[in-house]
Amino acid sequence: MSDLGISFANLRSSIDWSQQQLAKPRQNRMKAIQQYVGSHYSDGGADKRVPTNFLELAVSIYTRQLAAQSPRVLVSTKSDLLKPQAVNAQIALNQIPDEIDLGGTLRKAVKEALFSIGVVKVGLCGTGVEILGHEYGEPFVDIISIDDYFLDMSAKSVGGIQFEGNDYWIQIDKARKLYGDAIQPDSYTVVGDHGEERAESVSADAGGETSFNDRTWMRDVWLIDEQKIVTYGVKSHAIHSIIDWDGPEKGPYHKLGFSDVPGNTLPLPPVALWRDLHELGNALFRKIGRQADGKKTIVAFQGGQDDAAKTLQKARDGDGINYNGKPPTSITAGGVDPQAVAMFLQTKDLFSYFGGNLDTMGGLAPATDTVGQDKLLTAAASARLADMQGQAVAFTKSIFKSLAWYEWTDPVRKREIEKPVKGTNITLKRTWSKETREGDFLDYNFDIDVYSMQNDTPAERLAKLGTALERFVFPAIPLLQTQGGQIDLKELISTISTLGNIPELKDIVTFNPPIEGSEIQESGDANPSTAPSKAPNTTRNYVRTSRPGASRSGKDAALTQILMGSNVQNAEADTIGRSAS
Repeated sequence: MSDLGISFANLRSSIDWSQQQLAKPRQNRMKAIQQYVGSHYSDGGADKRVPTNFLELAVSIYTRQLAAQSPRVLVSTKSDLLKPQAVNAQIALNQIPDEIDLGGTLRKAVKEALFSIGVVKVGLCGTGVEILGHEYGEPFVDIISIDDYFLDMSAKSVGGIQFEGNDYWIQIDKARKLYGDAIQPDSYTVVGDHGEERAESVSADAGGETSFNDRTWMRDVWLIDEQKIVTYGVKSHAIHSIIDWDGPEKGPYHKLGFSDVPGNTLPLPPVALWRDLHELGNALFRKIGRQADGKKTIVAFQGGQDDAAKTLQKARDGDGINYNGKPPTSITAGGVDPQAVAMFLQTKDLFSYFGGNLDTMGGLAPATDTVGQDKLLTAAASARLADMQGQAVAFTKSIFKSLAWYEWTDPVRKREIEKPVKGTNITLKRTWSKETREGDFLDYNFDIDVYSMQNDTPAERLAKLGTALERFVFPAIPLLQTQGGQIDLKELISTISTLGNIPELKDIVTFNPPIEGSEIQESGDANPSTAPSKAPNTTRNYVRTSRPGASRSGKDAALTQILMGSNVQNAEADTIGRSAS
């Protein structure tokens, strides 16, 4: 077609070839998902039991660490005249994450990246028809699984791809409103275009699909060099739309991967590294379980003592019987192989090791006997995590830049924002729209507040508060007082009570009106000359007590040595029965 600028037949042929190259990565992802859900999720889950689900543990820990909650954008500008506008833009843009549940989408994208590659499609619904759940004028960030996503697999890197796109199903009535009445419905299926299994088949049987409303199978293709979006039917091959791309420079698709592979477009997903150890650990544990279940202890009698055996069988605990035979003996058959248990423990430790020290990162248990060593290990474990967080932040930043572009260029949408007045409790209501925006989009810098993506529990916030007071506030109290500052102890006690979940603290520490004439005034600026002074001579005794601790890895190592028949020291053996918490 002349409007396309290239041969449509060649484009379809290239897409079909790339789809075939993606068949194996898609299959590996589906098998990993089957292990992730185990054997009790659905008929399409794992074939065998998954009693020790290492994959689910690792994926849950990393998802929480990488995308705990919605991010917040920071907007700045080098122009002093535009700084008030940057504040307005920041307030307006920070309304979007909650409106479109960006935090939930990012968690899904991170999870997809752990299994294969995380892809989202960013845009602005510009049609009068509600499509894929989006209304006119609404920005969207949609998760695209690798089952629906494709890219130019002939490229040697992501920067060299010529096209990328995704498949989707749309209700036939909405498709006809968009592209004409000639569009016909397709038979809904959870099988890929080339008959490959998709992740949906884990919970839905292929072949018996039914759809409440008739739908048609569509495909969007972004031609990067031509800067065009082509939409055509997956089965009919009929072109429905060719439009010039008039959006952000990066395009509609944003990708997240954690480990680039030289000379390849697809990243190496972490689950691909973990899966072998996960399957080995579960195979060993199933074997240990069979051995334990098959263990038998029976009572053996000498021949000719049938009556004595029957009498003993009928006797209850504590009964007296007349027994003249030779005392029976117990025979134990089967049982757990100590070497298999030792191998399983080693596999579990290796999974934690290759997972980036999951015990420490997930807060499952102390990794060492001392707090100081644990802090060092946590810092080391977070080095790998920090790299992954950096990639997740860069991915989120690119999404926000696209959202900001759509918001900035939207000629219709208006937002009501509340702008705080610095130094007061007053907020001013403002309208953010095309008429009120000043400057060009390129005049502003959009950055992501990294810490807003991390989930702070009340305990973590309390710890941060304590650190801030100790390091910055308390040492500066003299300077604070000279500038008229003071610490509101009542508010501090209330905050500690709330964050620490200690409601009794408010009852223990009470505040009465200051006594008239007291040396310590309500303002808190005590007179140093009248305040009680410290004793001139003080004595402090430091006593160091050695209390042997127990770490999970240390207990496993001691148990492994015992099972393998090696001698261990008494102190090491004692840790087996000691709590690791």
